[in-house]
Amino acid sequence: MALLTVEDLSVIYAQRSTAVRAVDRVSFTIEPGEIVALVGESGSGKTSVALALTKLLPMPPAAISGDVRLSGTSLLDATGDTLRSIRGGTISYVFQDPATSLNPVLTIGEQLVEAIELHTDARGREAKQEAIRWLQRVGIPSAEERLGAYPHEFSGGMQQRACIAMALASRPALLVADEPTTALDVTIQVQILRLLRDLQRTLSLSVLLISHDLTVVERIAHRVGVMAGGRLVELGAVEQVLHQPAHPHTKELLRYRSMMTLKREGKR
Repeated sequence: MALLTVEDLSVIYAQRSTAVRAVDRVSFTIEPGEIVALVGESGSGKTSVALALTKLLPMPPAAISGDVRLSGTSLLDATGDTLRSIRGGTISYVFQDPATSLNPVLTIGEQLVEAIELHTDARGREAKQEAIRWLQRVGIPSAEERLGAYPHEFSGGMQQRACIAMALASRPALLVADEPTTALDVTIQVQILRLLRDLQRTLSLSVLLISHDLTVVERIAHRVGVMAGGRLVELGAVEQVLHQPAHPHTKELLRYRSMMTLKREGKR
């Protein structure tokens, strides 16, 4: 049985007399322990899909329809405390810019312990020890000392590692990673991708990866869906989609990647 089932998901943004269909009847599944990526240009609707899963979109102006189920339980029907327990608990998010994901007036330790106490049974000293273990697990040195640091005292890569620790400390069934490396330089991007891949394997975690970068997708995902104009135009195994694309839009994205690769290599 699939962990996540998305059927005919649509998102419409309505403002005054204008309505924009950002997501148009998108359907896909994610199996336990699988990484599925959604790729596409800016405005293709991939982030709206990710946020719609747990109704993180502002409603209104957004209107969400379709059927989204996690282990058979409807997510779009969830409300109140049930929905709050799912967000950050059963489904956790890692967003593009770690600097805006972290609270600047709370220490890393305070934010991590809060997440642990909110979504697990650990409290007090036990929660603090769990926070230290997670910082160690994501590769932050001197983890116990760094609990007292504020976000601005961390580099961008360290901030993203802390965000990953917070997302995973609740032991979610599904991690949604929305452009998790875009705000980082190339060297740090590789480190964060390797970290995500290793943690996914160790924890048998299911991941929905949102990206515009086909190279990132090729390194980490099992299956990939290509979005264009709010629609999922192609979906399949990474090797198949990226090496034997069937849809013209996928072919265009691959041509653009090849062109940019040649351009970068020409500058060296």
